[in-house]
Amino acid sequence: MSLSKDLESLLKSEGATGVGFANLKGLKNTPQGYISGVSIFVKLSKDAIKSINTKNNTLYQEEYKGLDEKLDKIALKGEEYLKSKGYKAEALTSDKLLITEDNTSQISFEEVATRAGLGWIGKSCLLITPDYGPAIKLITILTNAPLTYAKPVKASLCGMCTECRDSCKPGAINGILWNTNTNPDTLFNHKKCLKHLKKLSKKQSQDEGFELCSQCVYVCPKTQNYIK
Repeated sequence: MSLSKDLESLLKSEGATGVGFANLKGLKNTPQGYISGVSIFVKLSKDAIKSINTKNNTLYQEEYKGLDEKLDKIALKGEEYLKSKGYKAEALTSDKLLITEDNTSQISFEEVATRAGLGWIGKSCLLITPDYGPAIKLITILTNAPLTYAKPVKASLCGMCTECRDSCKPGAINGILWNTNTNPDTLFNHKKCLKHLKKLSKKQSQDEGFELCSQCVYVCPKTQNYIK
């Protein structure tokens, strides 16, 4: 088997739902020396998604937040494997990831995923996968390994759908179709979203961290197809 196939097989055996390989040329904020991105996602369970609109959505909250540890472990296995083959690799685990003021990562996991052919960026600014919609969580490995790149997705397939925009209580989603030339700031207002999450957290008497709204995840037709 090839390096790419072996790596994909390893990552899926560790629990990855989807894996893709991206050419990082021209990607903003990519550290020098890395040419390839390994995009990995894990799906959320159907029961967790169904609990989003219930009075007690603890299942969704706990599962979503708990996926960080699972994804970190998967990505570190990939990093270890690539290093064992003599390549440079760095898993962008939760303890390494640099977060900007608007609560986004300096390297866009979503953009790496589109380059890896795993989906497109929706009007919600989340990655939309064909089989699970945005009901997933992502992580990335950076490497100098010459992997077999997927055909990148360069434009949105959301079409005229406005379900996520219409369900967004703080009005953070502008309803714009994404393509590779789109500035993410025109799609989504992170400040409005964060302000809403802070209000939810106070309402639920949370001492630390934010409650999750995730209406945009729930109402996406791709998510609904998955849970049905």
